[in-house]
Amino acid sequence: MPPRTITQSLHAWLCQEMAAWREAGVLTEPQSAAILELYETRSQIAQRQRSMALLALMGLAALLMGLAVLLLVGYNWAAMPRAAKLAVIFGSLLAAHGAAFWLRYGLRAPRLSEVAFLLAALLYGAGIWLVAQVFHIQSHYPNGIWIWAVGVLLLALALDTLLLHTLLVALLALWVGTEILGFGHLSGWLFGGWGFLPNAAYSLPLLALPGVLWAYRKRSPAAVGLYVPLLAWWLVLQPVAWRPEAGVIYFIGATGALLLLIAESHPARSPMAVPYRLYGTLVCAGTLVLLSFFDFNNDLLREGISVEGVVALGVILLATILTVLLAAWLRAEPSATPGTTPARAFQLTGRPWLPLAMVVLMAVLGLWSVVVQAFGGPSQLEAASLLPTLLANVALIALAMWLMHVGLREDRGRPFTAGVLLFLLWAVLRYIDLFGDFGGMLGAALLFFLCSLTLFGVAMFWRSRKEARHG
Repeated sequence: MPPRTITQSLHAWLCQEMAAWREAGVLTEPQSAAILELYETRSQIAQRQRSMALLALMGLAALLMGLAVLLLVGYNWAAMPRAAKLAVIFGSLLAAHGAAFWLRYGLRAPRLSEVAFLLAALLYGAGIWLVAQVFHIQSHYPNGIWIWAVGVLLLALALDTLLLHTLLVALLALWVGTEILGFGHLSGWLFGGWGFLPNAAYSLPLLALPGVLWAYRKRSPAAVGLYVPLLAWWLVLQPVAWRPEAGVIYFIGATGALLLLIAESHPARSPMAVPYRLYGTLVCAGTLVLLSFFDFNNDLLREGISVEGVVALGVILLATILTVLLAAWLRAEPSATPGTTPARAFQLTGRPWLPLAMVVLMAVLGLWSVVVQAFGGPSQLEAASLLPTLLANVALIALAMWLMHVGLREDRGRPFTAGVLLFLLWAVLRYIDLFGDFGGMLGAALLFFLCSLTLFGVAMFWRSRKEARHG
């Protein structure tokens, strides 16, 4: 069995703790050696880190080489006959893939073969457009990106390589952006045209699902971190395709809350939850910062929200309910009696209370916009803007406190620090918004002094907590 991967810091901690256990008589020398054999040695960890850095550099080198080849071919392209053009295209594809397979299965050099396959995938994408140019094919150009992504997906799944998954995510993100932002007015398609639906790139989840399953099978947070922003990008662009006019920000905030909910649906301290929590926090915090300003809410209420916007928020609410039920089913004990998933889902909501509250908040703000637009007049907009402003400020503080709670619960410094910094950001924004003209430079000096004391106190608290846990 291959040794388990471990970081340098965890390896050093494990060695230090086992030394203390041996002194206490809990472990013997042979037992300590047997435990260490289960994990990578320090030299193996260093070699793996160097290998990853080398792979990244070689991937960039392959990208530049592919660009150089394309420029070289393009320089002489107009003077070449059609048969020569096709020979160059398919010959380079066969040579690149043949060299990659030879490196992987002939020389047993998997790292070099990953770089070679990346170069072959780049040439495959270039070949799609070059063949279309040779035969003067005029078509919907995002289709070429989609076909390129499908070919890379098959190769990435077959070869089990992170480089090709990175290229796949970049291509899918580019395809989604070009389809929705450039051609959202066209009819949507998924295995054929659906004239009554807008063009919202509906096949994206189907293309991303195999990569997500691969990332979970490999238990790779880095791979999950590739696909989470891709799916978030697709969700955030949905209102653009459906034309909900105003109210897009509520949908974006609910999307961030849904990512936080998925993160909380993972087991405690699971590294696979980190990408969801990271991007969910960024989206939620960015949304709440904008909604915490009175003038911003006033402008939103003046614009109103369309029926499509309310429907979009309803879709997020439905997705939230399904996520909670699915998490409860996945986390059920094998011996659990059937039919208890709703009860477990009710128990599960105690842990991710903030993501659920955030989804409900965005739905309430969207409905509030509808009510104000339908029954309120222009003179009442000023008073009506107070409610979303107050709720957004409360939610922003709650998000900061929740992040600090997550850091304490899982003994992670980054969520705790993010919560502290978010709270300080809220304090600075509210000072600028409410007291900037009144306090002036002296008020700003006092604010920064109080923020420095807060950070110092938080640092001392985290240090004492670490010493209490590991002392």
